[in-house]
Amino acid sequence: MNIDIETVLPAPDVRREALWSAACRVLRGEGRDHAAVTVVLVDDPYIRQLNHRYRHLDRATDVLSFKMDDEPGSEEETLGDVYISVDRARDQADRYHVSLDDELHRLVVHGCLHLLGYDHHNASQRKVMREKERVYSADAAASGIPEGHMGEKCCG
Repeated sequence: MNIDIETVLPAPDVRREALWSAACRVLRGEGRDHAAVTVVLVDDPYIRQLNHRYRHLDRATDVLSFKMDDEPGSEEETLGDVYISVDRARDQADRYHVSLDDELHRLVVHGCLHLLGYDHHNASQRKVMREKERVYSADAAASGIPEGHMGEKCCG
């Protein structure tokens, strides 16, 4: 699998390796060893614009996932892009009394699960998705995935 971590921010104070590990752990756990995902770190104005354009909601949100159509015959399955507002993540980390890294990790897991078809529109979907989030939100260090390998093939 191939996981890219990108940013449109000047210099985010974010541990990209932890985000890479989180996405890798979800994809591996869901049996998507040949998948590709791009995680893009943005600010509130950027994600608000995306939210308005694609969901017709004129407000910032924490995470948006855009599933891609895979090219036929491709060895690697391109799942899509996960956009995360670092501004929202910072606010939510303060509100939930967790570190910014922990909140960003949660949002990567959440966004990747959306790319894999999980949702939370009703109680039964929400229960399944929350359980998946709990499973994949274990400490990144416990995953056994080496840090510092963003954008490379991993986990398989």
